[in-house]
Amino acid sequence: MDRTKLNAWIQVQKLPRHSNDIFSFILGSVLAWYHTGHFSWLVFLASLLAVFFIANGIYLTNEAQDYEGDRRNVERIGVGGGMNLTSTGGTQVLVRGHLRKEHVQLVGMLFFAAAVPLGLIVQFVGKTGPLTIPLGALGILITYSYSNPPVKASYRGLGETFMMLGYAMLVFTAYYIQAGPSWLPLLVALPRILTVPALKLIRNFPDATADAASGKRTSVVIFGKERMHYVYIALVAGAILSFVFAAVVSKSIFVLLNIWPAWLFVQSVIPVVNGGWRERAGLEMACKKGFQGLLLIPVTLALTFLLNGWLHI
Repeated sequence: MDRTKLNAWIQVQKLPRHSNDIFSFILGSVLAWYHTGHFSWLVFLASLLAVFFIANGIYLTNEAQDYEGDRRNVERIGVGGGMNLTSTGGTQVLVRGHLRKEHVQLVGMLFFAAAVPLGLIVQFVGKTGPLTIPLGALGILITYSYSNPPVKASYRGLGETFMMLGYAMLVFTAYYIQAGPSWLPLLVALPRILTVPALKLIRNFPDATADAASGKRTSVVIFGKERMHYVYIALVAGAILSFVFAAVVSKSIFVLLNIWPAWLFVQSVIPVVNGGWRERAGLEMACKKGFQGLLLIPVTLALTFLLNGWLHI
Protein backbone atom coordinates (compact mmCIF):
# COMPACT_ATOMS: atom_id res chain seq x y z
CA MET A 1 0.00 0.00 0.00
CA ASP A 2 1.45 3.36 -1.03
CA ARG A 3 1.71 6.27 1.38
CA THR A 4 -1.12 8.24 -0.25
CA LYS A 5 -3.58 5.39 0.18
CA LEU A 6 -2.40 4.69 3.73
CA ASN A 7 -2.88 8.35 4.68
CA ALA A 8 -6.32 8.26 3.06
CA TRP A 9 -7.35 5.26 5.17
CA ILE A 10 -6.15 7.04 8.30
CA GLN A 11 -7.92 10.26 7.36
CA VAL A 12 -11.25 8.66 6.43
CA GLN A 13 -11.57 7.20 9.93
CA LYS A 14 -11.68 10.75 11.38
CA LEU A 15 -9.64 9.60 14.36
CA PRO A 16 -9.60 12.98 16.19
CA ARG A 17 -13.40 12.93 16.25
CA HIS A 18 -13.40 9.64 18.11
CA SER A 19 -12.74 11.75 21.20
CA ASN A 20 -16.37 12.81 20.80
CA ASP A 21 -17.53 9.24 21.42
CA ILE A 22 -14.82 8.07 23.79
CA PHE A 23 -15.23 10.90 26.30
CA SER A 24 -19.02 10.53 26.25
CA PHE A 25 -18.55 6.88 27.18
CA ILE A 26 -16.02 7.81 29.85
CA LEU A 27 -18.53 10.29 31.30
CA GLY A 28 -21.14 7.56 31.79
CA SER A 29 -18.51 5.26 33.31
CA VAL A 30 -17.27 7.93 35.73
CA LEU A 31 -20.83 8.66 36.85
CA ALA A 32 -21.34 4.94 37.57
CA TRP A 33 -18.18 4.84 39.70
CA TYR A 34 -19.14 8.06 41.47
CA HIS A 35 -22.61 6.79 42.30
CA THR A 36 -21.70 3.24 43.38
CA GLY A 37 -17.97 3.20 44.18
CA HIS A 38 -17.55 0.07 42.04
CA PHE A 39 -15.81 -0.23 38.67
CA SER A 40 -14.91 -3.11 36.33
CA TRP A 41 -11.91 -2.44 34.12
CA LEU A 42 -12.70 -5.47 31.95
CA VAL A 43 -16.19 -4.19 31.21
CA PHE A 44 -14.89 -0.67 30.62
CA LEU A 45 -12.04 -1.57 28.24
CA ALA A 46 -14.02 -4.13 26.21
CA SER A 47 -16.93 -1.71 25.87
CA LEU A 48 -14.68 1.21 25.00
CA LEU A 49 -13.13 -0.79 22.17
CA ALA A 50 -16.63 -1.68 20.96
CA VAL A 51 -17.56 2.02 21.00
CA PHE A 52 -14.48 2.77 18.88
CA PHE A 53 -15.44 0.06 16.37
CA ILE A 54 -19.05 1.26 16.11
CA ALA A 55 -17.95 4.88 15.69
CA ASN A 56 -15.48 3.83 13.00
CA GLY A 57 -18.27 1.94 11.29
CA ILE A 58 -20.47 5.01 11.01
CA TYR A 59 -17.63 7.37 10.07
CA LEU A 60 -16.59 5.10 7.20
CA THR A 61 -20.04 4.16 5.91
CA ASN A 62 -21.25 7.74 6.24
CA GLU A 63 -18.32 8.88 4.10
CA ALA A 64 -19.32 6.34 1.45
CA GLN A 65 -23.01 7.22 1.56
CA ASP A 66 -22.32 10.98 1.39
CA TYR A 67 -20.05 10.74 -1.66
CA GLU A 68 -22.42 12.53 -4.04
CA GLY A 69 -22.98 15.42 -1.65
CA ASP A 70 -19.28 15.74 -0.84
CA ARG A 71 -18.47 15.79 -4.54
CA ARG A 72 -20.76 18.78 -5.07
CA ASN A 73 -19.80 20.62 -1.90
CA VAL A 74 -17.90 23.83 -2.68
CA GLU A 75 -19.12 25.76 0.36
CA ARG A 76 -17.77 23.40 3.02
CA ILE A 77 -15.94 24.80 5.99
CA GLY A 78 -12.39 23.49 6.17
CA VAL A 79 -8.73 24.33 5.75
CA GLY A 80 -7.43 24.15 2.21
CA GLY A 81 -10.22 21.82 1.17
CA GLY A 82 -8.91 19.17 3.55
CA MET A 83 -10.19 17.76 6.78
CA ASN A 84 -9.61 19.12 10.26
CA LEU A 85 -11.45 18.73 13.53
CA THR A 86 -14.06 21.40 12.82
CA SER A 87 -14.44 21.06 9.03
CA THR A 88 -17.66 20.01 7.32
CA GLY A 89 -18.40 18.08 4.16
CA GLY A 90 -16.45 14.88 4.79
CA THR A 91 -12.77 14.08 4.37
CA GLN A 92 -12.84 14.34 0.53
CA VAL A 93 -10.59 11.28 0.13
CA LEU A 94 -13.25 9.56 -1.99
CA VAL A 95 -13.84 12.70 -4.04
CA ARG A 96 -10.11 12.86 -4.81
CA GLY A 97 -10.10 9.20 -5.82
CA HIS A 98 -7.66 8.04 -3.14
CA LEU A 99 -10.02 5.27 -2.04
CA ARG A 100 -12.95 3.45 -3.62
CA LYS A 101 -16.38 4.04 -2.14
CA GLU A 102 -17.20 0.31 -2.11
CA HIS A 103 -14.05 -0.52 -0.14
CA VAL A 104 -14.75 2.16 2.47
CA GLN A 105 -18.34 0.92 2.87
CA LEU A 106 -17.16 -2.68 3.29
CA VAL A 107 -14.53 -1.84 5.92
CA GLY A 108 -17.10 0.22 7.79
CA MET A 109 -19.45 -2.78 7.91
CA LEU A 110 -16.61 -4.97 9.19
CA PHE A 111 -16.07 -2.55 12.06
CA PHE A 112 -19.76 -2.79 12.99
CA ALA A 113 -19.45 -6.60 12.99
CA ALA A 114 -16.27 -6.49 15.10
CA ALA A 115 -18.19 -4.82 17.94
CA VAL A 116 -20.53 -7.83 18.35
CA PRO A 117 -18.08 -10.28 20.02
CA LEU A 118 -16.97 -7.52 22.37
CA GLY A 119 -20.57 -7.06 23.44
CA LEU A 120 -20.79 -10.77 24.19
CA ILE A 121 -17.65 -10.54 26.33
CA VAL A 122 -19.14 -7.65 28.29
CA GLN A 123 -22.39 -9.53 28.84
CA PHE A 124 -21.17 -13.02 29.68
CA VAL A 125 -17.62 -12.53 30.98
CA GLY A 126 -18.25 -9.19 32.66
CA LYS A 127 -21.61 -10.48 33.95
CA THR A 128 -23.43 -7.23 33.29
CA GLY A 129 -27.20 -6.74 33.30
CA PRO A 130 -29.71 -8.39 30.95
CA LEU A 131 -30.13 -5.21 28.91
CA THR A 132 -26.48 -5.17 27.81
CA ILE A 133 -26.94 -7.00 24.51
CA PRO A 134 -30.27 -5.28 23.64
CA LEU A 135 -28.71 -1.87 24.35
CA GLY A 136 -25.65 -2.72 22.27
CA ALA A 137 -27.76 -4.02 19.39
CA LEU A 138 -29.97 -0.92 19.49
CA GLY A 139 -26.89 1.28 19.56
CA ILE A 140 -25.51 -0.39 16.43
CA LEU A 141 -28.90 -0.16 14.73
CA ILE A 142 -29.30 3.56 15.46
CA THR A 143 -25.72 4.29 14.42
CA TYR A 144 -25.90 2.24 11.23
CA SER A 145 -29.29 3.72 10.29
CA TYR A 146 -27.99 7.27 10.53
CA SER A 147 -26.86 7.29 6.90
CA ASN A 148 -27.19 3.72 5.62
CA PRO A 149 -30.25 2.17 3.90
CA PRO A 150 -33.03 1.41 4.37
CA VAL A 151 -33.58 4.12 7.01
CA LYS A 152 -30.95 6.73 6.00
CA ALA A 153 -32.11 9.02 8.80
CA SER A 154 -29.75 11.87 7.90
CA TYR A 155 -31.31 11.91 4.41
CA ARG A 156 -34.85 12.26 5.80
CA GLY A 157 -34.47 15.15 8.23
CA LEU A 158 -33.86 12.80 11.17
CA GLY A 159 -30.08 13.03 11.45
CA GLU A 160 -30.11 15.29 14.50
CA THR A 161 -32.70 13.11 16.24
CA PHE A 162 -30.72 9.93 15.67
CA MET A 163 -27.52 11.57 16.89
CA MET A 164 -29.25 12.78 20.05
CA LEU A 165 -30.65 9.31 20.72
CA GLY A 166 -27.31 7.70 19.95
CA TYR A 167 -25.31 9.81 22.38
CA ALA A 168 -27.97 9.53 25.07
CA MET A 169 -27.80 5.76 24.72
CA LEU A 170 -24.00 5.83 24.78
CA VAL A 171 -23.85 7.61 28.14
CA PHE A 172 -26.73 5.54 29.57
CA THR A 173 -25.18 2.24 28.43
CA ALA A 174 -21.76 3.14 29.85
CA TYR A 175 -23.45 3.76 33.20
CA TYR A 176 -25.74 0.73 32.99
CA ILE A 177 -23.04 -1.91 32.40
CA GLN A 178 -21.23 -0.71 35.52
CA ALA A 179 -24.09 0.23 37.87
CA GLY A 180 -27.46 -0.76 36.43
CA PRO A 181 -30.32 1.46 35.17
CA SER A 182 -30.67 5.07 36.36
CA TRP A 183 -31.88 8.46 35.16
CA LEU A 184 -28.77 10.07 36.69
CA PRO A 185 -26.47 9.81 33.63
CA LEU A 186 -29.13 11.24 31.31
CA LEU A 187 -29.74 14.25 33.55
CA VAL A 188 -26.06 15.03 34.12
CA ALA A 189 -25.22 14.49 30.43
CA LEU A 190 -28.10 16.65 29.21
CA PRO A 191 -25.73 19.46 28.07
CA ARG A 192 -24.01 16.85 25.90
CA ILE A 193 -27.24 15.30 24.64
CA LEU A 194 -28.64 18.68 23.55
CA THR A 195 -25.49 20.10 21.95
CA VAL A 196 -24.89 17.04 19.74
CA PRO A 197 -27.98 17.72 17.54
CA ALA A 198 -27.35 21.47 17.83
CA LEU A 199 -23.88 21.19 16.33
CA LYS A 200 -25.03 18.77 13.66
CA LEU A 201 -27.70 21.30 12.75
CA ILE A 202 -25.43 24.34 12.45
CA ARG A 203 -22.72 22.34 10.66
CA ASN A 204 -25.30 21.41 8.02
CA PHE A 205 -25.72 25.09 7.12
CA PRO A 206 -22.63 25.35 4.85
CA ASP A 207 -23.42 21.95 3.30
CA ALA A 208 -27.09 22.67 2.55
CA THR A 209 -26.73 23.48 -1.16
CA ALA A 210 -24.69 20.36 -1.89
CA ASP A 211 -26.98 18.22 0.27
CA ALA A 212 -30.07 19.42 -1.57
CA ALA A 213 -28.45 18.80 -4.97
CA SER A 214 -27.53 15.23 -4.00
CA GLY A 215 -30.98 14.39 -2.58
CA LYS A 216 -29.94 14.53 1.07
CA ARG A 217 -32.89 16.17 2.82
CA THR A 218 -31.45 17.31 6.10
CA SER A 219 -33.61 19.36 8.45
CA VAL A 220 -31.83 22.48 7.15
CA VAL A 221 -32.73 21.56 3.58
CA ILE A 222 -36.35 20.77 4.53
CA PHE A 223 -37.10 23.75 6.80
CA GLY A 224 -34.49 26.29 5.71
CA LYS A 225 -31.69 28.09 7.54
CA GLU A 226 -33.90 30.98 8.68
CA ARG A 227 -36.11 28.68 10.73
CA MET A 228 -33.44 26.29 11.91
CA HIS A 229 -31.13 28.94 13.33
CA TYR A 230 -33.78 29.50 16.02
CA VAL A 231 -33.68 25.79 16.84
CA TYR A 232 -29.92 26.04 17.29
CA ILE A 233 -30.32 28.94 19.71
CA ALA A 234 -32.95 27.04 21.70
CA LEU A 235 -30.87 23.86 21.94
CA VAL A 236 -27.75 25.72 23.04
CA ALA A 237 -29.67 27.76 25.62
CA GLY A 238 -31.21 24.58 27.00
CA ALA A 239 -27.81 22.89 27.13
CA ILE A 240 -26.20 25.76 29.04
CA LEU A 241 -29.06 25.86 31.56
CA SER A 242 -28.92 22.09 32.05
CA PHE A 243 -25.44 22.28 33.58
CA VAL A 244 -27.41 22.92 36.77
CA PHE A 245 -28.00 19.16 37.12
CA ALA A 246 -24.26 18.54 37.49
CA ALA A 247 -24.13 21.23 40.15
CA VAL A 248 -27.09 19.77 42.07
CA VAL A 249 -25.83 16.18 41.91
CA SER A 250 -22.15 16.87 42.65
CA LYS A 251 -22.52 19.81 45.06
CA SER A 252 -18.88 20.46 44.24
CA ILE A 253 -16.72 23.45 43.40
CA PHE A 254 -15.38 21.42 40.48
CA VAL A 255 -18.64 22.07 38.64
CA LEU A 256 -17.09 25.46 37.79
CA LEU A 257 -14.96 23.61 35.20
CA ASN A 258 -18.08 23.54 33.03
CA ILE A 259 -17.94 27.31 32.62
CA TRP A 260 -15.33 26.69 29.91
CA PRO A 261 -17.53 24.74 27.44
CA ALA A 262 -20.54 26.90 28.38
CA TRP A 263 -18.56 30.04 27.43
CA LEU A 264 -17.53 28.47 24.12
CA PHE A 265 -21.19 27.87 23.34
CA VAL A 266 -22.02 31.46 24.24
CA GLN A 267 -19.40 32.51 21.69
CA SER A 268 -20.91 30.09 19.19
CA VAL A 269 -24.47 31.32 19.61
CA ILE A 270 -23.66 35.06 19.42
CA PRO A 271 -23.18 35.13 15.60
CA VAL A 272 -26.33 33.01 15.25
CA VAL A 273 -28.36 35.44 17.35
CA ASN A 274 -27.06 38.59 15.63
CA GLY A 275 -27.38 37.23 12.09
CA GLY A 276 -23.67 36.74 11.52
CA TRP A 277 -24.36 33.15 10.43
CA ARG A 278 -25.47 34.53 7.05
CA GLU A 279 -21.82 35.37 6.33
CA ARG A 280 -19.10 32.74 6.02
CA ALA A 281 -16.94 34.21 8.79
CA GLY A 282 -19.82 34.24 11.29
CA LEU A 283 -20.87 30.71 10.38
CA GLU A 284 -17.29 29.48 10.73
CA MET A 285 -17.10 31.07 14.18
CA ALA A 286 -20.38 29.47 15.26
CA CYS A 287 -19.28 26.02 14.04
CA LYS A 288 -15.75 26.24 15.41
CA LYS A 289 -16.61 27.47 18.91
CA GLY A 290 -19.60 25.16 19.14
CA PHE A 291 -17.58 22.11 18.15
CA GLN A 292 -14.85 22.99 20.65
CA GLY A 293 -17.50 23.28 23.35
CA LEU A 294 -19.06 20.00 22.25
CA LEU A 295 -15.76 18.17 22.68
CA LEU A 296 -15.11 19.74 26.08
CA ILE A 297 -18.49 19.03 27.69
CA PRO A 298 -17.95 15.33 28.50
CA VAL A 299 -14.38 16.08 29.62
CA THR A 300 -15.31 18.80 32.12
CA LEU A 301 -18.39 16.91 33.33
CA ALA A 302 -16.33 13.75 33.86
CA LEU A 303 -13.64 15.73 35.69
CA THR A 304 -16.30 17.32 37.90
CA PHE A 305 -17.32 13.95 39.29
CA LEU A 306 -13.92 12.28 39.10
CA LEU A 307 -12.17 14.98 41.09
CA ASN A 308 -15.07 15.32 43.51
CA GLY A 309 -15.11 11.57 44.08
CA TRP A 310 -11.38 11.51 44.75
CA LEU A 311 -11.09 14.63 46.87
CA HIS A 312 -14.63 14.90 48.31
CA ILE A 313 -14.72 18.68 47.90
